[in-house]
Amino acid sequence: MRTAELRMKEETAVAEKRGREAGDKNTVKVFKVLKPDATVAEGLAWIRANTDVSLSDEEIKAILREK
Repeated sequence: MRTAELRMKEETAVAEKRGREAGDKNTVKVFKVLKPDATVAEGLAWIRANTDVSLSDEEIKAILREK
């Protein structure tokens, strides 16, 4: 019984992390749409200053560089 509870907690934690990551990626994509002329450096600086995304700088830069 204890093992099943732990597994459920782990699965819940993984699902929550995936949800946060998806939300963070959407935040970066929204910035990209709202400020299409911003450079990658400007976008990264704004996102770091104004949001609490947990993505790495490289992940943010990759999303900002997408066409």
